Amino acid sequence: MAMTHALTLPPGWIISSRLVPAWQIDTDHLLEVEAAGRTDEGRIRWRYRLSRRRRTIFAGSDICSGVGAVLTPGELISAARTVLHYLTLRPGDTDADYFDSYTRAQLEWRDRYAEELSLYAMDEWCGYCGGDHASPGCPSRN
Repeated sequence: MAMTHALTLPPGWIISSRLVPAWQIDTDHLLEVEAAGRTDEGRIRWRYRLSRRRRTIFAGSDICSGVGAVLTPGELISAARTVLHYLTLRPGDTDADYFDSYTRAQLEWRDRYAEELSLYAMDEWCGYCGGDHASPGCPSRN
């Protein structure tokens, strides 16, 4: 059961062709993120799909909000940044076995794009303009 039907999108976000909230990170990468129900503890379970030029690189629903989180544009941004943070981990950032289940395409994507895209997930620094704010939806946040 999707929970995003009444959600106001954060500035700069779109509704994707799959009819879910999406963050166009750069010209090639789109991160779709939608609430996919709640856990027994009351956390929002997030379903996501990261694609490059419309080709799915990662998809999952293994990210959850904090207990009791409310579905808001800010919570959607937080979820997107969390997802992107995990998807852009590189060797040395975590245990080597973290990447054991990655496909060849995912490993190639990681090696080529993860470092650059990790800038968009950083706290208090914008990967778009270098400002002192989070990236999602920037084009020079107001």
